[in-house]
Formats: sequence, C-alpha cells, structure tokens
Amino acid sequence: MTWKLGGLLGAVLLCAVVVARLLQDSGTGTASWDASRAAGFASYLLLWASTVTGVAVHMRFRATGGPLTLMLEFHRVTSVLALAFAAAHVLGLLVDPVVRFSVVDAVVPFTSGYRPLQVGAGTIAQWLLVAVLVTTAAAARVLYAAWRRVHFLSFPCYVLALIHGITSGTSTGNSAALALYTSTAATVAALLVVRVAGRGWVTAGES
Repeated sequence: MTWKLGGLLGAVLLCAVVVARLLQDSGTGTASWDASRAAGFASYLLLWASTVTGVAVHMRFRATGGPLTLMLEFHRVTSVLALAFAAAHVLGLLVDPVVRFSVVDAVVPFTSGYRPLQVGAGTIAQWLLVAVLVTTAAAARVLYAAWRRVHFLSFPCYVLALIHGITSGTSTGNSAALALYTSTAATVAALLVVRVAGRGWVTAGES
C-alpha cells in the first residue's frame, strides 16, 4: 500500500508540474520554478520526518501510546513521499524555461553549471534515498545485515539534503527557511545523541 500511495502521488505531482509549465507565460511565468521550490521544501521535510521516525522506531517510541507498527508505517510513508516530492523538484527544474538544468545535471553529481558542489550534494542524497527504498522494498530477498548497512545511508542522505537545501536554494538568506533547517537539524541531532547514549540496536524479535 505504501509503494502504491507513493507512486500515485508521485505521478500526480509530476503531472501537476508539467501542467504548471504548460500554463505559465513563457517569458514571465514562474509556476514551474515555484513548484520546484515547494516540492524541494516538502521533500526535505518529509525526509526529516522519515529520519526522526526511523530513529524513534529503533528506540521503540510509540506516539500517543499507539502501536509501534503505526510509527513504522509513518516512517515508510514519509520516506516514499520524500522521493516523490524530490522527483517533482527535479522535474520542475528540468522544464523551467529560465533555469538551464539538464537530465545529466539531475542524475550525475557535480555536473551542474550552477553551484556544482551544492547541487551535487542533493543529487547524491536522492540516489542514497533510492538505494534505501529499493533495498527496503526487496527486504524479503536481502540479508538483514546487508539491509541494515544500506539503511544506515539514511543519515548521510539527510545530512546531504540539509546541506543542499541550505547552500543551493534561493531561500538561503531567508530567516524563516534558516530557522526551519536549524530546528529540524537540531531535532535529528538531539535524537541521535539520545539514541547513541541510550540503548543499542534492538533486534526484530525484542519487544
């Protein structure tokens, strides 16, 4: 169900970006650019939520006393939706009439003519997210130890997405955007400190 939801929303988002581009004025319209920025922010927030809930699952945290499976499902949904919004973010850049962003720039890190290091961080982040989701989808056919090692890539994925958002976006100097990035990063850092200083990895069979 999670994958179907992500795929459906991803298709809707991509169609919305294309429609926005087709309807905007070719000379002065900013719909595709605005859609790309909004999708980028949404993708970052969903990735943050996925990271936070992923740590919470391993700490056996139950929101409002509910079952742990609820937190796990929220973790999965936010992960898939983060990729869907990331795809919309990239498509918005590809179809924007002002920004010169190619398919190669979107899939190969550090090839962009605009802030290649910063944009490359985002490109690597999206590929790490793909790797984590693909191995999760194939978890039944992957050794648990191998799956866990790949799943650890979620943390550099989040850090790179954070760096990309702060350094490559046009909202870098916006105080609200900086406050959002700072507060979300601080939340993840605090949880990791608690996680490392507290209990170790919990095996699947423990309650």
